[in-house]
Amino acid sequence: MDAIENLKDLSESLKSQSIRETVSRHDLEDVLGQIAMLMSTGIDLPTLAESQTGTKNRPSDIRLQFCYKTLRNACVHCKNNQDIIISLPSILDIVFSTLEKFSQTTNEEEIKTVRCSVQLLGNLVAGHQLNQAKIFQKLLPNIRWLFDQTDELYVSYVCMLLHTCITGNNKHIVELQSSPEFCTVIKYVLDLLHTDPDHDHVRDRDSLPLEWALYLVQDVLSCGDIIESLMHTIGSAQRLTLLDIMLNALEDCDSAVDKLSLHNLVAISDDFKKSCHTILDLSQAAGLPLTEPMAALKELEILITTLANCSQSLKCLQQDTSLLKSCINLLHSVHSIGKEGEGQLGPDGFNAFSSVHKITKKTLASTTSSSNTADGVKRDLIRLVANLVYQHKDNQHLVREMAGIELILDHTSIDERNPYMTQWSVLAIRNLCEGNEENKTFISQLKHQGLANNSKTLTQYGVEADINKDGKVTVKGVPHHSRHCLPHHSTVPTDTAASTPTDTVAPVPTAKDNMKGKGQ
Repeated sequence: MDAIENLKDLSESLKSQSIRETVSRHDLEDVLGQIAMLMSTGIDLPTLAESQTGTKNRPSDIRLQFCYKTLRNACVHCKNNQDIIISLPSILDIVFSTLEKFSQTTNEEEIKTVRCSVQLLGNLVAGHQLNQAKIFQKLLPNIRWLFDQTDELYVSYVCMLLHTCITGNNKHIVELQSSPEFCTVIKYVLDLLHTDPDHDHVRDRDSLPLEWALYLVQDVLSCGDIIESLMHTIGSAQRLTLLDIMLNALEDCDSAVDKLSLHNLVAISDDFKKSCHTILDLSQAAGLPLTEPMAALKELEILITTLANCSQSLKCLQQDTSLLKSCINLLHSVHSIGKEGEGQLGPDGFNAFSSVHKITKKTLASTTSSSNTADGVKRDLIRLVANLVYQHKDNQHLVREMAGIELILDHTSIDERNPYMTQWSVLAIRNLCEGNEENKTFISQLKHQGLANNSKTLTQYGVEADINKDGKVTVKGVPHHSRHCLPHHSTVPTDTAASTPTDTVAPVPTAKDNMKGKGQ
């Protein structure tokens, strides 16, 4: 027991920076010698069966644990000790032997030992590129069984170790992606991060011990082209989790290319083109599986978010005319289904894609859970189109040839299900006309087809629109007795200009925002 007490005292004292800087190489060599002795002779060590059943703790368990705690504490913020420990004979072989022996243990003290072992490796690589290279090469062939342990805190430390070794090092990331066990490990980590599908698909990033698992997945997405292979090997729940992680990473950074490589972005785009038709399933009756359409919607959001933050990504995706075609075709289908749904489903005749110009009790009653999932899809498709045609004449022509200009013009009215769709439609038309005389001429030749939503949407606020003999639209006040009944808290504008509640309309994005496509 004296040996254990001595180790406890030494381990505790090494929490002080001044002690760490003065500890001798001899003391560190002695601690490693004790580990080597315990691992080689097996004195008092339990059998594998005893470890798996979590039987009694033994003095050697405690002694081994404090040996690792001592070495772990010795190299915190101390490069000299990092250099000494990594140079000790067979240090890495001994540590990995310990990890492998207890990889499936359920014994509490042994679990603490493997945690300390991984923490030792983590402290050795912290801020030390040479140690990162040495330990990473040792990790690669052993990566699969390193994740055999079910203890979440231990797994988090392994993720931390891998993250430290590969972050900012594209060579290491590619080597990890090339490992035969890579997909298996990432699937395991995604399962760890996955939560109840009825709520968020990614566990709280600040909920330790799993933040390191998030960082590890984000690392492997920043380089290489692993998305395509992953999409074919992971399950639907893991796929949703992976897409959520991408979105979280993109929303938290200034440069999208730092978090999602162009190869992976193209893979997302290709997958979206193949699966975007599943979004139309949201118009069906409730009860159908929503995994595929939800994944397609997340991919759409990833494409939009990436283009808003990276001009390099914009230029890349603008070259893919099939993506633009898919967006226009899908918008045509969504718009058509929305109009066809009127008079078929619900008391006011709404399906998931029908426009809602005013929320009422009846419109709320007619919507379903799938309707909520579809909210914003028209706006987001128009946002993507607005970016893809920006200063790109061929794409501008393509939209006109696919009857996309009149389609977008038909989305300039307010829709409660698609906030700010009016503003994005205006920006899309602006980008379609910039430097394009053919599109300008096409729009100027469009003929008036009448006024939409005049009777309810405008008159309830005390105004109405009309077309005069010159073909111009005029707005005028409505006599009080002709107005639709308003809620008691509403106010009627007294001037002759159409007015809408201030919380319904956002400012139109300016030309300054065109490249990045920023908006609500």
